[in-house]
Amino acid sequence: MIDTAVLWVRAEANIRAGRYADALVHLRHLIEVVDRIDFEYEEWLRAMVECLRTLALWREGAACSAYLGATEVPAAGVLERAQVGDAQAQRGIRLMGVYLSRAGEHVAAAEWFRVSGMLVHRAIELERAGKDADAAQLWQELMSLDDLRDRPYELALVKINYGLCLHRLGHDRARLALAEATTAVEEVADHFETEGLRERAFDCYQLLARLGSEAGAFENVAEGYLNSVRILRDDGLKLDALRLYEAFVTLARRAGEWHAAAGILREAADYCTRAALPYADDLRLRAAEAWLRAAGEAQAAGHPLQIVENALLAAAEAFASVRALRQVVEVYKRLAALELPVKARERYRRLVDRLGEEQQDAPRPVPVPEFLKQLPEYEEVWYVDLAEWELDGDPGLIAAGIMADRRFPDYVRRNALLLVLELERRGADVDPVDVVRRLEAIRAYPVIAALEKLYELPLTKVREAVAAAMGSLRFKRSFALVGRALRDDSSSVREAAAVATSRLIFPHAFEPLRRIFEARDLPDPERAKAMALRAIGKINTVEAVEALCDRLREGNKQYVELALNALGELTNPELLPYLRHQIELVPPAYRAVLEDTTRRLERRIR
Repeated sequence: MIDTAVLWVRAEANIRAGRYADALVHLRHLIEVVDRIDFEYEEWLRAMVECLRTLALWREGAACSAYLGATEVPAAGVLERAQVGDAQAQRGIRLMGVYLSRAGEHVAAAEWFRVSGMLVHRAIELERAGKDADAAQLWQELMSLDDLRDRPYELALVKINYGLCLHRLGHDRARLALAEATTAVEEVADHFETEGLRERAFDCYQLLARLGSEAGAFENVAEGYLNSVRILRDDGLKLDALRLYEAFVTLARRAGEWHAAAGILREAADYCTRAALPYADDLRLRAAEAWLRAAGEAQAAGHPLQIVENALLAAAEAFASVRALRQVVEVYKRLAALELPVKARERYRRLVDRLGEEQQDAPRPVPVPEFLKQLPEYEEVWYVDLAEWELDGDPGLIAAGIMADRRFPDYVRRNALLLVLELERRGADVDPVDVVRRLEAIRAYPVIAALEKLYELPLTKVREAVAAAMGSLRFKRSFALVGRALRDDSSSVREAAAVATSRLIFPHAFEPLRRIFEARDLPDPERAKAMALRAIGKINTVEAVEALCDRLREGNKQYVELALNALGELTNPELLPYLRHQIELVPPAYRAVLEDTTRRLERRIR
């Protein structure tokens, strides 16, 4: 165990004595302790910056400064001198661009990316600096690159950025460019869904929604959000689907699209009923209120009375479904007051008389929680995925971007800093397996791209390390690499991937875990399936319980034992209704386990 107090005393003594190289040795050990509080860790780093600059180790010093948020724009002339040099110098230019970008110095970052030939990164920085004309020119150049010819997704992203730049500029070609971008994204989304890459298709639909939001095209907003909801629903992600329903309702209201808002509220209510979520009546009541608003807007705009009548009838039906009977009477009064045919008005008056004036509304139903009504913040995939493509899995540049980005937790940024410093100090001498382990310790989504690149190395030990590392990265994208590793030629890589599968435990993992369990082309199917089932058993969701009980009904001894163990260890009291339901559906020999678990969970909520 590292005695940080002793190391810090020694480091300070060496600095005071001017022995900066000796101090640096102690400081390098200190910053490996990534779980220290902010002020202490940053104090070590500031001392390290002093040593590194005194020893002319400028690149490592720049990395530490970037972590501290103190990136400085280099003085005039530094960039010109940096243009001449070897590959290491070019790498330093790229790193400086990353640091400046994260510090918000977008104009300066764009210049450093220009020198290093990183066109995508430069275009992004120009956009962020408000230089849309320059950015549009770069996006147009990128569209003609041969490198993008066989990459339809990245090409679609470039087209989106180009079209939106023109739109912000008010360019007369903007409409055509946005139409071409929309078509490109739709085609890529269809391809992803055909290939079973639902997560990538989801990103595409979010892009369509973004296009619609920025360009004022509500039909694109609707297409993007409703397809996104469909994917989340199909994956059993109930609250995520409801959150997107609510997001679409918010955007529809802002756009004055009350018919769309009412229709989607009704669809969301039906979904909540099927998914056993307690918010269906609240959504139906809000749908009724949206139909009233739609009727009022249509009447004020002088639309045909049939449109007004239909909206009011939909409102009455929705109010009746939640026993808001006083509201139903009020709607029929409005219908009777319209300039409709005599028979229609008489019918509505009879309905008012039949219901009477004394009707009362039922209590307001359980509302959708406010946190589900907040507009979700999704990653800027139109920038992030293009930047990832240009970085081409470079672990140092990826780690540098994480390290300098204060949106990540401290322990993530500190582990990223350690990798950057290691690569700066040792360069090509760093063992790829050590790089994999450093990337695993970072545990942030962007490192998956670097691990995917490292997996391509023709070294079994590296592929094995990558496969093992994926168990620490709990993202749906991790399953793509795990799936490849489960089919690797090396048995040791396959075993590492199987163990990693058992560690990928998070609610969104159910669907990819299920696919592994049902796969028919695995070289070691029993091992992989057992690990997938073990992970499913720890997810604690309704879908997981159903999958475990299915194994009991199938009767395969190996999977029955795993399923029973998992059912006996469930910890989520919200699963009680589903467990009670399943008791009568599983073979009698296994019911006792479900009954014991049910009693244990009941005691937890008393």
